[in-house]
Amino acid sequence: MRLISVIIIILLTTSAFAAEPVLEMKEAVNSFYNAYLAVHASGVPSEKELQKFKPYVSASLIKLLKEADQAEQKYQKTTKGEVPPLVEGDLFTSLFEGATSYKVLSCDAKTSSCMVELSYVESTKGSSPFTWKDKVYPAKDSRGWLVDDIEFLGDWQFMHKGRLKDLLKDVAREGDSN
Repeated sequence: MRLISVIIIILLTTSAFAAEPVLEMKEAVNSFYNAYLAVHASGVPSEKELQKFKPYVSASLIKLLKEADQAEQKYQKTTKGEVPPLVEGDLFTSLFEGATSYKVLSCDAKTSSCMVELSYVESTKGSSPFTWKDKVYPAKDSRGWLVDDIEFLGDWQFMHKGRLKDLLKDVAREGDSN
């Protein structure tokens, strides 16, 4: 009987430790999207807007966001503001207009990823929500779990494809080439 009790305790303890990263990842993603909804930046966030995201994103993502912002500024200076920015619309979701609400559906500690359902509702009364999913990749560092990348899963034309970090690298390269 004692052996069975010890095995049950070990199994329960193991389950609790396995669930902890998932809860922490979910909390990190929730914190990020709460900041996102508060800021709702269009295009690459400005330095001021970026400050509001800093507590919720990884150092490597912050670095890429800063590089993309510098590239945008250089591009606008070179083109004298006569052309659209390198990134138009929402940077953090698959939809140009961005999201007006979100729900973290699930997180997987093995792949360090969370599936997020996002919705956009126009401000006009009677509008039906447009809903889609994107995948968020949290990473753990000395500050805890933070958003490190986003995979755009929207399947419509004229919007981001792939991953946020790749998009930011492309923006930085394009801005440097002008």
